Parts: sequence; structure tokens; C-alpha cells
Amino acid sequence: MYYKNVFNSKFYYPNSRFLRIVNDENILINIINESYCLNFINFSDNDIIIDCGANVGELKLALNQKIDQINYYAFEPDKTIFKCLEINCSENVKNLYNVGLSDSNNKRSLFIDSEGGNSSFIDFGSGQTEDVESITLDSLNLKEHIKLFKVEAEGFEPEVLVGSKNTLERVEYVSVDFGSERGKDQSNTVTEVNKYLYDNNFSLVSFSNFRTVGLYKNNKIFKNN
Repeated sequence: MYYKNVFNSKFYYPNSRFLRIVNDENILINIINESYCLNFINFSDNDIIIDCGANVGELKLALNQKIDQINYYAFEPDKTIFKCLEINCSENVKNLYNVGLSDSNNKRSLFIDSEGGNSSFIDFGSGQTEDVESITLDSLNLKEHIKLFKVEAEGFEPEVLVGSKNTLERVEYVSVDFGSERGKDQSNTVTEVNKYLYDNNFSLVSFSNFRTVGLYKNNKIFKNN
């Protein structure tokens, strides 16, 4: 593992991706905020955050600069990366899941790219695979109000959302990376994701200037508020 001192504590990476913050951690925090449209959201202490494709936990690192206490649920199927996530988010260890979110509960082949952080359930041409557990978010039967559901599944976003249909009713915002990462042809999932979220009472409210990421809000929740 590699680590970088970030805001007076060690933050771990499985490889040289730590160079992303070698100069100034505030630059990375700003990129994360802008990438996932976090500045659009009014966060409060004890908000519930669900991080699909958590990698080493950079989303939580960024949110910790906004609020003191976060109820953080993280899902990362890559075993090598997950070890760093456990260290970086040790105070939330009971809500860290070394599984992938999906549209069913079963084992799947994970196509590995730990170096680039792009491991996926869709074959993108990787020569290395691991059998890992996948679950639906709905299978956790979460009943609480959820502030943010971040979805970054390297082209597997439509399946993640299908497996989260019931939970989405309690989600205030969904920030989803639907860029060109699906399969060997590296297609995007914009059309599928946008249709699914609109069909489930969400609307697009912001779009990232850094990446192909859209932020959606739950119309039912905001109508009631």
C-alpha cells in the first residue's frame, strides 16, 4: 500500500494512484465536489450517504470537509482496493461491504483493473477476473431517509439502479457516473440511466463540468418538502 498525509492523517491507496493528491489535497477535494455535483446539495450532520463503487473512500474524504458526522455505507467489490477502504473508513467499518451492487444477489465475475480503479462486472477486455458476491441495494432493506446515493459502476449503472428500485423512494439525490465505460466498446449509459431515473420520479438538476456525471433529485421528496 501507499499512503499520503491528508488533513493530518494517513490516507491509503493500493497503488500509485495516491499521486492524485501528491501536491495539494484541496485540489482533489475540489475535483470530487465538482465531479459529483456535491456543492449543489445541502448536507447536514448524520446524513446517510450510500457510495456504490467507493474505491478507497475519496467521496467520504470530501464530505468530511463539509460535515462532521456521516452515516456512510460503501460498496467496493475489488478485494485489493477494499483493504484500503477499510483503513480509510475504519470508523464506519460495519457499513463497508466488499461486494458489488447489482440487480440480483449472486456471484459474478469481476473484471479487474485495480491500477486504474476501473474494475467492472462488464467485460471490458481485462485478462484478470475474480468471482465476487453481488447484491441488490434493496436486499439491505434500508428504511431511513438517504441524502445521497452515488453510483459509479464502470458501465454497470443500469443494473445497480434496477436493484435499488425500492430504496430509491427514500433517496433525496442520486449522483451517477454514466460515462463511456460499458464493455469492450466503452459505450455510455446515459440513455438507460436517464430513462430509469425519470420513470422513478427523479429529474436532472445538475451536470458535472469535470466528468460525465449527472445529479438527480427525487421529485416526490422535494414536493412534500
